Amino acid sequence: MRRFVIFFSLAIALGGFLGLQPIVRADLNSAQLRELRSLESDVRRVNSLIRRNEFEDAEKKLKEIEEALDKVQKDAMVTDKEIAIAKLKNAISIQRNLLQKAKPATPGNPGAMAGVSFTKDVQPILTKNCGGCHGAAGNARGGLRLNSFDNMKKGGSSGALLTIGNANASLIMRRIAGPANQKMPPGNRPKLADDEIQTIRDWINAGAKDDSNAPNAKPKPKDMENIVVPKATGKETVSFTKDIAPFMVNLCMGCHSGNNPRGGLSLTSVNNMMKGGDSGRVIIPGDLEGSRLFRLVGGLEAPRMPQNQARITRKNYDDLKKWFLEGNKFDVDDPAKLLRDIVPTEQEIIAERLAKLSDEEFTQHRIRRAQELWTDALTKKEYRWLETRDFVVYGDGSDPRLQEIAKWADDHAEELRKMFSDKSQYLWKGKLAIFVLSDRFDFEEFTSVNLGQEAPREMYGFSKVSGSFEDAYIALQDIGDAASETEPSMRTNLIEQLTAAFLQKGGGKLPVWVQRGTGLYFASQAQQNSPYFQGMKQSVPEMLRSVTKPAEVFNDGTFSPAGVGAVGYTLVEFLIKGGTAKNYGRLIQTLKTGTKVQDAIKAIYKADPTALARQYGDSLSKGRRN
Repeated sequence: MRRFVIFFSLAIALGGFLGLQPIVRADLNSAQLRELRSLESDVRRVNSLIRRNEFEDAEKKLKEIEEALDKVQKDAMVTDKEIAIAKLKNAISIQRNLLQKAKPATPGNPGAMAGVSFTKDVQPILTKNCGGCHGAAGNARGGLRLNSFDNMKKGGSSGALLTIGNANASLIMRRIAGPANQKMPPGNRPKLADDEIQTIRDWINAGAKDDSNAPNAKPKPKDMENIVVPKATGKETVSFTKDIAPFMVNLCMGCHSGNNPRGGLSLTSVNNMMKGGDSGRVIIPGDLEGSRLFRLVGGLEAPRMPQNQARITRKNYDDLKKWFLEGNKFDVDDPAKLLRDIVPTEQEIIAERLAKLSDEEFTQHRIRRAQELWTDALTKKEYRWLETRDFVVYGDGSDPRLQEIAKWADDHAEELRKMFSDKSQYLWKGKLAIFVLSDRFDFEEFTSVNLGQEAPREMYGFSKVSGSFEDAYIALQDIGDAASETEPSMRTNLIEQLTAAFLQKGGGKLPVWVQRGTGLYFASQAQQNSPYFQGMKQSVPEMLRSVTKPAEVFNDGTFSPAGVGAVGYTLVEFLIKGGTAKNYGRLIQTLKTGTKVQDAIKAIYKADPTALARQYGDSLSKGRRN
């Protein structure tokens, strides 16, 4: 049953998200307050970028936010103790931690960063760039000597350089990666390269280990001989890993980590937590009121923790209390492991939550999420929506137009089921949202806010399906039903993006020509007389002349973004007509496993890629002669 609902989008209430409260300070003028509020919104958008695995864009945005914040702080002549500044910097730090945790394990990113060596990687960088002023000499600038780990750990007249496990809170990172006019080395001296800065950042986040003296080695048996770490049984209602450790990492590690943790209490690992601090043990399993950690965090004893502006939520408090009452059980495999490495990423938490939803609950999630996406980009824009078996369709056009587009989508969904033998009740968990925007400016704004990039003129739509199906949608500019040799129709636009969204299911990376070409082939079958497809066929032979090795037509990067759609369409048509739709479906499944494209072609079509590419080129030439 289809149903229409008309909504007027309202601005989403943002206060409280990521721990930020509305900024109101007399020390800042109205323009600076507006700028800080704008930066708050930017921080929230970084969170969305991280959820979408757009790590480079998130890193770039964080850097822009930090530079803008530094300018506001400098112009207003306020310190880090200014509440508004402190809150925003804390929010930035939280997002940086999430970003480092979410990045895949590749060289230079967390996951691989534990392999960074102080003696082999970090010290040579410091010696080359900083040794002139901060070497072994007794008159080292600022009393800071960087000729050894021990001297580096001591710091200089400005204080400790390192906050172990947290590069963002480490003084050295503010010195080498700060604003251009404050970076060290000073003056016109060459600054550290980006990869050198990243190496030092990774080393600190991985624990800033000295691989010659090993001052951060795991606690020796004698340090732990009288300490018992209670093991979880699986019957607990509160999980240390999921419920307790995350807020400890975000709220407590700033003071309780590094070489000189506050009160001698390090919370960097379960072992360190159970050892306690200068005042003794802070956790006595099962003893709520006798445990100093709960007394301080729960407000039973002063000073209340966390200090400054950081505060636990009501849920944090309830979880902590229940965790104590259940005996402080730890669901970790290695109590010496850094908490930052065992806390699940936000994406992992979201995926686990979504996996538990029923079909109806997932559909409600899709509807709520779609409304958020629309409102974030087009706050004051009115929209209508309707729901079908596989789709929820949103748009600012008329009811009949949305119905027509929904009918096209339903028809194509059945074609996808047939082509790929998909027997699932819904093609996408929670259905797929379709956004239809009549105005080009609105489409560009929607793309900029939700995709994080500008829409080139030849772009009329895009698709986004995350692995957990947290997001599953396509966005389209309604370009009308008339097609030309260079411009598609709305139905072609819809079918291309629906197919791309279908191919994103289940992960796996496909060549761009497969992503673009498959949808365009489907669209050509639905609109066989469209001049758009004839125009593409005529444009391809000229593009093929620039290819020196025939088999390169199957490789990504061979053709420009503007031309790859036409090549993909003609290539997919050639493969399906010459080798059956079933074989083409098998090719896609093989590519999704990570098989290289030319190896997949050999396996499915039993043909040499070079020979097959030549046949493809010949088929286009024959088509032109005919």
